[in-house]
Parts: sequence; C-alpha cells; structure tokens
Amino acid sequence: MLALIFCAVMLMLAVSATGRAAASEALTETSGEPAEKIEDPFGRESPRAMQIGLFNVLGSGDESDLAPYVEGANPASETSLRQLRAFAAALDNSGELIPRLGLPIAPEGSLTDGLDRDLEEIGSLSLESGTVPILARRIETDAGTAIWQVSAETIDQVPLDNFSAAVDDPVEPGRGDIMLLGAPLSAWLFLVGLGLALFTAIVLGFKLIIRRLGLDDQRHAHPVAAILLAAFPPIALMGVYLVLERLAMPLGAGLVERTAIERYSDIAMGFATVWLAWRLAGVVNHLLNRWLRQTDKPAWIGLSNFVTRLFRLALVVVAVATFLATFAIDVTTGLAALGIGGIALALGARKAVEDIVGSVMILADKPVRIGDRCRIGGIEGDVIDIGMRSTRIQTLSRTVLTIPNNVFASESIENLALRDRYFVEQRFLLPYDTAPDKIERILTAARELLEEQASYIPTVCPVRFEGFTPSGFQIHIRCHLKAETYVQGHFVEERFLLALLRRLSGMGVSIAPAAQRVEFAGRPTFMRDAVGVSPDMREGGD
Repeated sequence: MLALIFCAVMLMLAVSATGRAAASEALTETSGEPAEKIEDPFGRESPRAMQIGLFNVLGSGDESDLAPYVEGANPASETSLRQLRAFAAALDNSGELIPRLGLPIAPEGSLTDGLDRDLEEIGSLSLESGTVPILARRIETDAGTAIWQVSAETIDQVPLDNFSAAVDDPVEPGRGDIMLLGAPLSAWLFLVGLGLALFTAIVLGFKLIIRRLGLDDQRHAHPVAAILLAAFPPIALMGVYLVLERLAMPLGAGLVERTAIERYSDIAMGFATVWLAWRLAGVVNHLLNRWLRQTDKPAWIGLSNFVTRLFRLALVVVAVATFLATFAIDVTTGLAALGIGGIALALGARKAVEDIVGSVMILADKPVRIGDRCRIGGIEGDVIDIGMRSTRIQTLSRTVLTIPNNVFASESIENLALRDRYFVEQRFLLPYDTAPDKIERILTAARELLEEQASYIPTVCPVRFEGFTPSGFQIHIRCHLKAETYVQGHFVEERFLLALLRRLSGMGVSIAPAAQRVEFAGRPTFMRDAVGVSPDMREGGD
C-alpha cells in the first residue's frame, strides 16, 4: 500500500512538472518571447558560481581573464589592468574567500545578510587600513540577464602603491600555476603527497601499537576499545588535514593554493566525518547485537540492523548532496526538474519501496527473529539476517536462501522456535492374538509412563485404543511435552518413545508391522479347465 502511495505521489509530481512546462511553453508561444533562457558564458548567475569562476581564473596569471568578474573592468585599458593586478596581488597576499557552502546558490543571493539586495559578501582583504570585505554586486546586462561581479568599490579600496611590484611587473600570460580539477598542482602535491603520507604513517604506527598490546581482536574487544579502534583512522585523517590547512599560510602559499588546500581539506575532513559516523554506527550495532544475544532478546536484532542501514543510507545521501553543493550543483533543483523522468523513477523504485515496506512490516509484526527456525513455502531453515531489501534463511542443507521482503511478508510463515510445548502423536499396532486384558494393561502402562515424564503436560486421554485395522489393534498416543526449543522437543519425544519400548519389551509385547495377511483356500475351477494352464496350477492348494 505504501509503495502504491509513493508511486502515486511521484506520478503526480511528474505530471505537475510536465504540466507546468507545457503551460510555460504555451505562454511563451502566445507572448512571442524567446523560449530558452540566455545563460551567462562565465557562469556568474549566483554568488557561489561567480566565486568559483573567479577562483579558477586567479591562477592563470592573466589579468584580462579576471575582467569579466569585476564590475566596470576593461581589459583594453591599462589603468583597469593595473587595478586588476593590484586586486589579484592583494588577494594572493592577504585575501580570504568565504567557503563555497557559505555562499547562496540562488540567483538572487541572500536576502537576510543585512546588506543591500544587490550585494553579497564573498570574502575579505587584510589591508593596512584594516579588513575590507569583498563585495559582489548583482548587475543587469544588456542581454537582460542578471550576473554577479566584484563591486567597483572593493577594487577602489586596494592601494596601487602597496602592490607596485605586481602592478609594474605582471606575470606573462601562460606562466601561471598549472590547474588540475580547480586547484594548482602544488596544492595537490601538498594535499595528496604530504597528507596521505602522514595519515598512512600515523595509522600504521597505531596498528603496530595495538597489535603489540593484543587489542586487535575487535570481535571480543571491550566496548570502549572497540569504539576507539573504529574511530582512530577517521579522526587521524581529520587531524592531518586540519593541520595542513593551518600550515598553508605560514608556508607561504598564495590565495589560490590556500583556498584550494582549504576547500579540499574540508572535503577530506567531511569524508572523514562520514567515515567516522559509518564506522561508529557499525560498532555500536555490533555491540548492541551482542548485548541482545546475551540478554536473550534476539527479536530486536533485526530492528537494530535495519536502523543502522537506514542511518548509513541517509548519511551517504547527505554526503553526496553536500559534495555536489561545493561545486555549485543544486540537487533540489535537479530533483524538481525531473518532469517526465519522475514517472520512470516512480515505476523503477516501486519494487525497492515494496521491499523496504516489507522489511518494516516484518520488523513490526515480528513473525520471525534472527536465529529463529521457520518454515516458509515448504522450506525450513534458520533466519540469519533481515535486511532492507531481503531476508536470508540458511536451510537445513546449509545453503542460503534469499527472499525479497515483499514476498516474505506476504507468505504464510510458520515459526518453529516460538512453540512452548512439543506435540507428540504416535500410533502403533498390536497383533490380533493379543488378549483384551493385555491390551488394557498396555494402555495403563503407557499412561503411567507419560505421567512419570517431567515434561508431560496433563492431557485428556493421552493414550487410547482406537480399534481395528487390517494389520492389528491400533493404539494412539496424543499429548504435549514441555520443550523450550524446537530441537529440544525432538530429544524429549525420543526419550519418551525409548522408555515406552523398554516398558513394552518388559511386558513381553511385540509391535505388529503394518502388513496384510492373504490366505488362499484353493484354485478357482475355471483355472483347472482353462487351456494353456500348467498342470501345477490346475492342482488346487498345492
């Protein structure tokens, strides 16, 4: 039912999005306006996108590349180029850019930052006169599009005399830093080479110490030790890149290097945070499952595993969305623009949603628990895991059967581990030459033997004489015996049956086999006169 509701919601969203698109197209055709939106070739539609473009051109060494990102800049004017060189030098020496995630991705910018509606702070400069904010202004172009550029007021506050070396001796075009994935090659060598080397050395040293102390067995480790063993590698990764980020400016890195090191260090620390949460969730789940088994509460193990998997899934989704947001990719806009693709998503996700709903039903109703023996669809086995998509059962032949949760939840499930008593039903035969008095003594002996069993649960007429069969007199035993587990019930029944056989053997009673007796009184007359019948068969009874 929930799967159908999910599919219906996705279909409605897709249809509404398609309807809005069709209405927009119809309105465009009616009004005669252009159907396609004009995009800025430099990607300056939002403060975050503009800052990314500005950062990418700072390492080129060509001030003319910086002109599209500065208000009023003219690459054909020497005075404008000198101001751009001074601004680039000020950024490189004492500039700081606000992290990308701190800038709005919406085209209109932030409306709650206390600045004018057309202004947005994207960084700061430390000058002799004090700290100057780097402001971006939203400007309407001649083509009718709104773009963001560094404001002219910010450029005017940079004194040319303080950066005369950079202004009078510009870097030749093409001799700037080698950029790789939006960062200088020097920053990558610093991050990957030094960072991973330090991290590897720290983790290897920690593992050697742990092995010397004999604490490397995580399965039976103390809870505190298990948590520390799981948390140390991510924390070490976070510490290494936090130190590298703080060392960038003392080591003389420029703005491009500092910003790249800061951004990718933040990504590394974000990955370490996700890694830490992932490992801690696994350790806590393992410790909780171990405690549930020790306290004889296996019914909650499936729920614990399900919550852990759900938490990890949400963790990955948030991490991916945050990572894409650092590159100015708006995930919500992409999801809202699915349109007709939402129909395919709804139909494709239907089975997955059904399995998740089935797992919730299994965990809520608890027809089986992890470790229970059950019978489903004629197959008997032990439940070893209840996941988000499927349930795994280890059969008696030691094979693993995987059943989708939506199928498992809709089947008739027989839980063999929840029985509190074991049902015994046996029949045996006595020969026809057994005297009635002896049959009565056999019934009394069987009833007394049952009452002697500590596991016997009193039952009305547990042993009865059911009458005559083609093979002999039939005795029927029907009762319940106490048994805590399914396997223990077999042993209880076995002990009772062996005691019954000994009691009957002591009474000189033999159990008749299930057979039929056939007696021949003689050959029919038609066989004596029949042509082709051998003389031996013509003789009756011989």
